[in-house]
Amino acid sequence: MSESEKRPPVLCPPDQCTACMACEQTCPTAAISMQMNERGYSLPHIDPSKCINCNACERVCPIINERVVPQEKPTVLACWHKDDNVRMVSSSGGAFSALAAITLSHGGYVWGAAYNEDMQVVYTYTDTEEVLNKLRRSKYVQCHVGDAFKKIKAQLTEGKEVLFCGTSCHVRGLLSFIPKTLKSGLTTVDFICHGVPAPGVFKTYIDWIERRYNDKVNEFNFRDKTYGVDNGVMSSAILKNKGKIKLIDKENSYMYGMLHNTFLRPCCLDCKSNGFLRESDFTIADFWGLGRKIPFTAENPREKGISLMALNSVKAKELYKNKLLHINLNIEERTLQEALEGNGPYVKSAKAAANSETFWKEYQTAKSWDDVLHFFKPTLSEQAKQFVKVHFGPIIADKLRKLLGR
Repeated sequence: MSESEKRPPVLCPPDQCTACMACEQTCPTAAISMQMNERGYSLPHIDPSKCINCNACERVCPIINERVVPQEKPTVLACWHKDDNVRMVSSSGGAFSALAAITLSHGGYVWGAAYNEDMQVVYTYTDTEEVLNKLRRSKYVQCHVGDAFKKIKAQLTEGKEVLFCGTSCHVRGLLSFIPKTLKSGLTTVDFICHGVPAPGVFKTYIDWIERRYNDKVNEFNFRDKTYGVDNGVMSSAILKNKGKIKLIDKENSYMYGMLHNTFLRPCCLDCKSNGFLRESDFTIADFWGLGRKIPFTAENPREKGISLMALNSVKAKELYKNKLLHINLNIEERTLQEALEGNGPYVKSAKAAANSETFWKEYQTAKSWDDVLHFFKPTLSEQAKQFVKVHFGPIIADKLRKLLGR
């Protein structure tokens, strides 16, 4: 491109930006920075004094460039880890742990979302089984990419195998960033995503919890299996001095807000990365319909968690064909239609809560979480589920749910 043909780059519209940070990481002059807005999520900003108008950021953006997906529909599996200990510390059936084990056995690196010391959710990696637990479990906050893509590129350049697990939009960003010559060593895993809440909102909530208990939050579990895998209304936290606390009612208000789409990132309301056909090698999720509305005769009860695993690529299907997935997983083949039961976000975008705009207006002037607490009230169904699980246990709660046909 000649000097006369150069023009300032145009990034994707703010309401479509996924904060994959591919543009920032590809910029040769560090002219792009991510800045958090008043709603608590970050957007890229270009410093004109540093920009050389090379437009590399435009070319790497997965949203403004044409999407390339496989034409073959995925193979759908129901699976659960053979080690019940792994299964119980996972959000669903332990599919991610099984995939990670394959990469680790080859001396590779596994990337996923973890909390840092400030309780910010960031992409991090490990090459040992011992650290893997930090990457397990769902974290209902948008993950900060940082320089993860650059580090993954360096690891692939060294000849290492890399497994990356993230949202489908961040997988697209990574695949757009990594050169074709290095992709053979990369395995990607996305998950059926409800939508990503703003990190700033989560920080406001965590600050509130810490003030209530006068203690620092070191770990947060959005879906504590102590009260059953189908629990969608109870979280727990590990405090530095007081240890584990269960969070119910208003103390679990962030979870209610997330479940009802009160503070999602705008791009989630028109997701450009969902659907049956995906760029990732694997898509994982809870197999919500199995054992609830869909018959399931496996000996292991769904109360311990069942994973849905979709094999999207030739690489994924080869691993299945060669029985590598069977080493740590019990597996049953299921249908794509069954995968949709209870997993609407597989193909549909989130719909904002009716009070979402009102929430944002009040949040921007709120002094603490107390000022927006009135937005998060559990439904009667959620209250009933919580009461039964806490006082009678997950098994009784599941029998009651089946009796009521829910």
